Amino acid sequence: MIRSVLYLRPLPGKEGDLEEFYARHGVLNRALSLPGCHGAALHRPAESGGPYLVTATWTGESDYQQWLGDPWRQRITGELGDLLDGGPRADQGGGLYTIVAAAGDETGDEEAAQ
Repeated sequence: MIRSVLYLRPLPGKEGDLEEFYARHGVLNRALSLPGCHGAALHRPAESGGPYLVTATWTGESDYQQWLGDPWRQRITGELGDLLDGGPRADQGGGLYTIVAAAGDETGDEEAAQ
């Protein structure tokens, strides 16, 4: 199992627009509909002005790569970029992590989470 991590820095005053974008487009549910995605979340920073965090758990890196290459995702990226300081770029922060230990529903094991 792997976890993808992405930091998004909304433009000042666009925080609500970023959250609304995710809700309106159903971004997290779209990711979850793809094979190999076990869960996804958008995290609001505790401190005002901090970056938002997007995480998702995937069976493997090839599943995450399918998400990156999803034509639907590519179509909405421009609109997302309009809300961000610098737009969504690979060098903005984030990455892939192999899950080596977890507890509770963080394991991605749907049966363990029930």
